[in-house]
Amino acid sequence: MHPPESKSKPPAVILLEDTPTYSHFLHEYLQKNKPCLISSDSVTSWPAFTLWVDDLKDVSSRPGADYSQPNFDYLRENYGDQNVFVARCSSRTFSDQEREERPLREVIDLWKCGHGKELYVKDWHLAKSVREKGYPPFYTTPQIFRDDWMNAFWEEEGKDDFRFVYMGAAGTFTPLHRDVYTSYSWSTNITGTKIWYLFPPSVSHHLRRYPSRPSSEIVYDVRDVDLGIFKEFDLAQREMLVAEQPSGCTIFVPSGWYHQVVNVTHAISINHNWCNINNLPSVYASLLAAVSEVEHALSDVHDLLRTRSGNQEWQREWTEIVQDVLRKDSGWDWTTFWRMVCMNMGQLKDPPLVRLMIYMAFGKT
Repeated sequence: MHPPESKSKPPAVILLEDTPTYSHFLHEYLQKNKPCLISSDSVTSWPAFTLWVDDLKDVSSRPGADYSQPNFDYLRENYGDQNVFVARCSSRTFSDQEREERPLREVIDLWKCGHGKELYVKDWHLAKSVREKGYPPFYTTPQIFRDDWMNAFWEEEGKDDFRFVYMGAAGTFTPLHRDVYTSYSWSTNITGTKIWYLFPPSVSHHLRRYPSRPSSEIVYDVRDVDLGIFKEFDLAQREMLVAEQPSGCTIFVPSGWYHQVVNVTHAISINHNWCNINNLPSVYASLLAAVSEVEHALSDVHDLLRTRSGNQEWQREWTEIVQDVLRKDSGWDWTTFWRMVCMNMGQLKDPPLVRLMIYMAFGKT
């Protein structure tokens, strides 16, 4: 595949040589919604760097000099019985890739034999599994990312989390996408190198087949775009940022930024999706838009309920149907959202919950 022609090399995501203080990260990146790469020795003390990697000399050398390989023997012995979701990157299904669930050992055995080069283990809830079994953690969330309302809520619930491990061969990739309900994400490479392509929210409509339709088809692979179909992609490409992420390096992806990730070498990463009070209005707006999309898609159901009922009870049933679809699609609905907000706001004194709700719903206090 070949990238669309560009008049100049895309600008790179800023690289911070050391982990910033939370105050600096808050004011310069969270509140400004700007991406950054963080190259820090602090993450290389994680057990994952000792246990999951065969050779660590790439971590102590300059970022980008990758010589390490996954320790497949350790991963197979300790996690081989776990079922994982595996994307087949050579097989597209609408805006995503064909996926199947299979034991991790089967995937590793294919890789060790030189096969399965199109396979990418995604959304592996290993941290949750390790925690439930009482095993020692294999990493520690960096301090600047610990104000995490999503995972605090789901850990309290004990049902789910947004902490993942990704593991894929060279050439595997994640298509262009925006993270669930415009949540933030951070990702640390344990081994291998990735390339990230990122687009700010202000140009997201240019990534669509029909820019005026928020739900129309999105670009699948930014390296191979049909400009006859995505006629405004060049406008988005002008604002595209590119990041090369080596092992030991962490990337922060801001709220609402579309991004695509390509594994240059065999790579393993630890990822979190998360939100807090800084991007809560964006998460709220995204969930509101998702509700509207479901309502539009089910408009015939809406009309049927309304015409067959002689009272207003159909509206309650309609709301329950819409929320059920949202819940099954992403695990979220309005009840989940507001329970998350209430739980986390209970730990804060300012601003009061009522003022926050008014701000998010109406954009004013």
